[in-house]
Amino acid sequence: MKKSWFIATLAAIGWHTQAMAEDSSVGIIPAEIKWVDTKNLGRAVVLEGDPSGKGAYVLRIAVRPNDVTPPHTHNQAENITVISGWIGFGLGPVFDRSKGRVLPAGSFFHLPARTPHFAWTGPEGAVIQAHGNGPFP
Repeated sequence: MKKSWFIATLAAIGWHTQAMAEDSSVGIIPAEIKWVDTKNLGRAVVLEGDPSGKGAYVLRIAVRPNDVTPPHTHNQAENITVISGWIGFGLGPVFDRSKGRVLPAGSFFHLPARTPHFAWTGPEGAVIQAHGNGPFP
């Protein structure tokens, strides 16, 4: 049930942002980004594509402070760039920060499809950009 709501929210965000991007033809500047609050992710915006469907997407996520994402997998590979703050990523089916790595702003992380992973943020949260081929997650 949560996943259906999440995908519907991303689709709505994607259609709105895509229309805005088509109108501007040059790109989207930070002042034009329209963040939307989501139940599971914090704030998010689709910069390109439709994360709920097949094909390329670019999604920016403002992850809440002190967020903990339990171990899970994605059916598709995902690329993550840390824009601001820091985010911890670990691999495996058990959440264990000691087996993860903190990635500061400017870091990049490639996550192959079906790789068990988990994440966490510090007291400032983080802004990350995820891109890949949908559907996401």
